[in-house]
Formats: sequence, structure tokens, C-alpha cells
Amino acid sequence: MKENETKQIEHLVAKAMQKSTLETPSFQFTDRVMEALQAQQSAVTRYRPLFPKYIWVAIAAIVAGFTAYIWFLVQPSPLNFPTLSFDFIKNNSLAQEVAAFTPSKITVYAVLLLALMLCVQVPMLKSYFDKRGMV
Repeated sequence: MKENETKQIEHLVAKAMQKSTLETPSFQFTDRVMEALQAQQSAVTRYRPLFPKYIWVAIAAIVAGFTAYIWFLVQPSPLNFPTLSFDFIKNNSLAQEVAAFTPSKITVYAVLLLALMLCVQVPMLKSYFDKRGMV
């Protein structure tokens, strides 16, 4: 049954292909398509930075201000500002536990193996995506 239907379908397709004519694109079709793509591409690929310059200036001002504030509090200044004391970090029980922590050999080996695999896989994936043109 199925063989008969398949033969009939093949015969029908063969008749349709013989009766149809070969369609050709209009004159300079490729040139028109490429011009349209280039016109769209130039409007799309305009560069805009993620952070404008005024944001970077504000970040730099905040960092400089914070650094100056800390500098004057830690160093003895001519204005006799009070100095900060970070002794509470040394006396903290959590800090003492973290300092006394020693990982087992298995944990160290696992972390080293993970780092090694990461160092191997990142270049491989980069080359793979470069070949595919995804970057």
C-alpha cells in the first residue's frame, strides 16, 4: 500500500517539475538586496558606550573622595581627626575560624582540577565560537 502511494506521489512530483518553468530573479537582484542590507546595517551598528563620560567622572570623584576621607581618618592629620581602629576584625571569632581553616588534599586537588579544566575549556570554546562567527 505504502509503496503504491509513494510511487504515485513521485509520479505526481515528476509531472509538476516538468510543467513548471525555472524562475529567475530580476535584473541586478543581488545588488539591490546588498544595498538594502548595507543601508540597514549602517543605522544599526552605531556605537554608544555603556556608561557615558559623566558617569565615569562621577565614579572617579566618589572613589577619590572616599579615598581622601579614609586617608585623613587613618593618617594623623593636622586637623586632628579621630582615627579608625580595625581591632574588632582581629578579635572576631569568625575571622579566627577562617584563619585556622585548612582544606583537605581532596578539596585542594578538586579546586586545582577545576581551575585547570577552566583554563583548557575557555580557549577551546572561544575558538569554537570564533569559527561559527558568533562573536
